[in-house]
Amino acid sequence: MVLSDNGWSTRWRCGCGYDNTGRDLCLMCNLPAPEEVRGTPGLRAEDEASFFSPPVEGPAVKARSKASRTVLGFIVANVVLQVVEFAYFAANDVPRATAVKVSLFIGLAFYAFAAFWVLGRSATLRIRPALGRENAAIGAAEGAVVGGVAAVLLVGVLRLVTGHPVLDPTTAFLSSEGSLGALLLGFVLIVLAAPVVEELVFRGFMAESYRPHGRRLAIVLSAAAFSLAHLSVAQLKYYLVMGVVLGLVYWRRGLIGSIATHAAFNGVLLAVAVAATHGPAVEHSLAGATVRIPGAYSVTTPFVGSDDIVAQGPLGAIIEVAHVDVPGPVPPAEELGQALARGGLPLPPEIAVISSSVVVFDLPAGRAVSVDADIDGRDGRVVIVPGNGEVWVASYRTDGSVKSSEDFDEMLLSLTLRSPST
Repeated sequence: MVLSDNGWSTRWRCGCGYDNTGRDLCLMCNLPAPEEVRGTPGLRAEDEASFFSPPVEGPAVKARSKASRTVLGFIVANVVLQVVEFAYFAANDVPRATAVKVSLFIGLAFYAFAAFWVLGRSATLRIRPALGRENAAIGAAEGAVVGGVAAVLLVGVLRLVTGHPVLDPTTAFLSSEGSLGALLLGFVLIVLAAPVVEELVFRGFMAESYRPHGRRLAIVLSAAAFSLAHLSVAQLKYYLVMGVVLGLVYWRRGLIGSIATHAAFNGVLLAVAVAATHGPAVEHSLAGATVRIPGAYSVTTPFVGSDDIVAQGPLGAIIEVAHVDVPGPVPPAEELGQALARGGLPLPPEIAVISSSVVVFDLPAGRAVSVDADIDGRDGRVVIVPGNGEVWVASYRTDGSVKSSEDFDEMLLSLTLRSPST
């Protein structure tokens, strides 16, 4: 049905209910315009064309095969890049925080390369993405709502299942480092570059190349490639579902809609990470003591019935708080420090202390001893606090971020022990 025709662009409604402007194929269902619409002068396939290529009826079988190989090449290049990064970081013992920062810059360069690569292949293979320019504002708003709601639901469900916020490692690092520059860089990569480039590659290029085969095949194949590209075996199904959702939005609202969905989803996850890492700490009760642990940490007990706790941060930092009952008088912090310095204090085999770093200092809970240590092959620190009939031991294994070290210091300041009368 023709809705309007100004001689330059015809607006018509498809049988599926979608309103199109100037296109000879419905953007939503890909059906051709009805006969009464085809005769209008304002119906031209060129209106939806972009600088990618001249208008064509649809990519040939050979073009679809080449498009698939191009996307496969994109995935393989990403795998090779990740392997090289990991090997270099491991061989040079690069701290995790530094590795994440370097990976961000490399990721931006890779996305820039991928975007130009796919744009070039789009022109060569005459594959043009559906931009969704006819209702760009509506498409962007709809995509933002879909992406935002999906992210909120995901965060809420994981919070209910696990009992604590489940954060993406990269977003958690960016929000916990306390560096505005790193956070802005992450925003550019995660909320801007990744949605634009990934939607261009998987929806505007690969899914579009399979459009003649129908919506279902195009969306499923592009979603599968999208899932594989994220290199996470444990999350293949998660990314597959996300790819299907983004494909459906693309089919309905074009590239503008799917980019908005992707950007809103990633943006909400980044905002949640910022809120969780900077949110209030939660108080936990132990055997005769209380301590406050950041809300973003996952807190468990070493074994069933234990009064001690183990807290793991979003980037992998581990804080343990344990106590040892002492039958006789509890040695003061000075004596414990001397014993640590000469190696006379028994510790678990996974803890190798640096005796020259022993320091005795004051905490609200009392005098304490601090010593740097290697814990399970990672840099860390052990703090011993003599109590009333027991000795409290707090250990910290770093994840390479500044924030986790600050979290440990704040936790020590929050530690309170029972009074002698109790």
